[in-house]
Amino acid sequence: MRGDLLILLSDGIVILCIARCLLQWAGLDTNHPLARFCIQATDWLVKPIRKLVPPQGKWDVACILAGLLFYYAVFILIRLTASSEGFGGRVIAVNFIFAVLALMKAAAYVLFIGLFVRMVLSIKKPYSPVSVSLQRIFESVLRPFVFLRGGRYDFSGSVLALALWFWLGYILPQLFRMLNLWLLQ
Repeated sequence: MRGDLLILLSDGIVILCIARCLLQWAGLDTNHPLARFCIQATDWLVKPIRKLVPPQGKWDVACILAGLLFYYAVFILIRLTASSEGFGGRVIAVNFIFAVLALMKAAAYVLFIGLFVRMVLSIKKPYSPVSVSLQRIFESVLRPFVFLRGGRYDFSGSVLALALWFWLGYILPQLFRMLNLWLLQ
């Protein structure tokens, strides 16, 4: 129960870190309320890492690294509270793989939420600053599905949304299950 709560809270924090990275890459003004919220909510985690890893062009690598390290610390903490056994190389490696998979899960959720917001904004406010930033983020990913645009409605994200849903609902849980079984052997 406590482990699930820790993972849920860490999911929220890492989703904000990844959203911060993507919104900065897309060029959303830092005074925009969404960007300001992401920055203020994750500054305590990203600023110390940014001193070690400066931004690489438009990419703020410190946000991604902060998310990965945060997940790794959470999985280590869960392992410490759940088991009295010691740590071995296998446990450390599996916790790192869990952290990478959880980071991929958070990135998929960010893309899924971004697609939903983009869909709503394409109907209500197609020229808002957030809509323009989301268009920059999804432009290269959705390029193969341009044929699904009809008039002012854009359904090109539906294929990506289905792929993300399949990843989040089927493939990722199977990977976590397989790693847990391997760890128990």
